[in-house]
Amino acid sequence: MNFKHVKSPCCGAKSRRFGGRRRQCTKCKKTWSIRPKKRGRPQHRLALNRLDKVFLQNFSLKQLFTKRSQVKLPAYRYRFRQRLGKFLSAPHNPNIPEGRLILIADGIWFRFEGKPWVLYLAALKSCSGKSAFFLKPFLFPGKEGGSKWQIVFSEIPEEIRRRTCALVVDNLNGMQMIARDNNWLLQLCHFHMLIKLKVCRKRIQRKLKGGSIREEIFDLVSYAMRARDPQKLNTALNRLEVLSKGDLATKRIRATIRDFLDCFDYYRTYLNYPNLELPTTTNTMESMWAVLRTMLRHSRAGSNPKSLLMWAEGLIRVKGSLACNS
Repeated sequence: MNFKHVKSPCCGAKSRRFGGRRRQCTKCKKTWSIRPKKRGRPQHRLALNRLDKVFLQNFSLKQLFTKRSQVKLPAYRYRFRQRLGKFLSAPHNPNIPEGRLILIADGIWFRFEGKPWVLYLAALKSCSGKSAFFLKPFLFPGKEGGSKWQIVFSEIPEEIRRRTCALVVDNLNGMQMIARDNNWLLQLCHFHMLIKLKVCRKRIQRKLKGGSIREEIFDLVSYAMRARDPQKLNTALNRLEVLSKGDLATKRIRATIRDFLDCFDYYRTYLNYPNLELPTTTNTMESMWAVLRTMLRHSRAGSNPKSLLMWAEGLIRVKGSLACNS
């Protein structure tokens, strides 16, 4: 092949020989090699089963490191991070099931240098399935809010958003608007509501003001979420209305009751649409958080936001899904 008329990549002008393996641009006089060598330190392959052992079997890198290795432990850690980065650079294609979907979302709080950060987790569950498949996580500074959840949901492909019929989340500001804009049913998490009315049974609650009233409120709210008898349900709601205005409970508990009464219908969506088999809690996200916490403790990772997001995404990609019952 005749290379006499090859143009220079810099200026598009004619090129000429500049030694045995170099060429020169006739316009700007820049030279280049016709067979450039790969620059940088050589890449070392790391077996893929190392990712499974770290993310699935809770091995630490120190446990996987052996004295027979040709490098020291810091270099081994560096190679593992490089392998993890290469693994995450590939497109993430979760195994989303067919048919109508239920979107489950929750945020996990962290703190770096005294400032709050929230890891936003979202998963999709089929109406007839028993597993939730996790999507790509996001990490944002500041408190959890509806505007940041809008960014997370906007990254979901349009075809999957159209097949989504319901959203299961905590009662945050803006969630009702997000569900209405996307034409989704909204199911609020029972666990997040009941944890606000925390009751320690079988022992005296010396630090809780109005302990007996708090226990009654807890029982009434818990019953109202699952009641099927309209007459008994109205009785429980009327009693909660009275307790929200009196001075028997604390100011915070009264505000929690009013918040529950305002969003009462969204806690009973699973009863109004039994064919969808909606989960009533976001406990699948809590389970993933427990797995992530165990993995971070064993691997000594997550010391900064960038490291936390990388390891969290690696765990989600390797694990893929968790059980999620209706």
